[in-house]
Amino acid sequence: MYKKISNISERELIEKELGIKYKFPRLYTPSPVIDGTQETTLSVITMNQPDHISYAIWGILPNNYEGEWSDFQKVMNTLNISKESIHSNGIFEEPYRERRCLIIVTGFFIYHLYKGSLYPYHVYLDAKKPFYLAGIYNTLDDGFITCSMLMTEATGIVSKIQNLNATMPILIPEKLNNLWLDPNADQGEIDYILNSHNALELSAHPIAKEFFKNDISYESMLEPVYYEGIPLV
Repeated sequence: MYKKISNISERELIEKELGIKYKFPRLYTPSPVIDGTQETTLSVITMNQPDHISYAIWGILPNNYEGEWSDFQKVMNTLNISKESIHSNGIFEEPYRERRCLIIVTGFFIYHLYKGSLYPYHVYLDAKKPFYLAGIYNTLDDGFITCSMLMTEATGIVSKIQNLNATMPILIPEKLNNLWLDPNADQGEIDYILNSHNALELSAHPIAKEFFKNDISYESMLEPVYYEGIPLV
């Protein structure tokens, strides 16, 4: 389960790199650790509003849901959705067809268990620039957007490090972002993106264990911490 991601880019850099602006720019704040268990918001580009960057609560809720986000998450954690679950659960299949989104991040976190201790790793692009993760979303009656991150089999550097699960977020390369958001796209093409490994050139390094307390600075997160016996790639 992926519960924490990172978005450390300044708003101006995100808008420059992605060629799209925030609808409400003053609401954006860079964050080394975004903790999905705390009902937090992510920067997203949605199918119905592809011309600007919106905000979405991390953890999709059914369209007609009227209760508390936290209550639903206690029953069904929807921070991450495996690609196998999309077609086996009705609340995911319809958003996958009709409401896909791009989740903007600068990194995510994986873990390595070694001799009874957990070691966190920061995974990011070589250039340390913002990139897209595949997501689905719903818009509630009050206008709030809720979203989930889509997951696939771990490959590359992620599969070499993490040993607690075999999944990772689905990365969407820039050349496919318009297709992912296209409401008229052939479903076969969308399924191809879902099932292909469009791996970007990712890097990873171990970081300080203050991460587990959400108490790690931007500067500390970028600095590798070397622990004896854990993998370095």
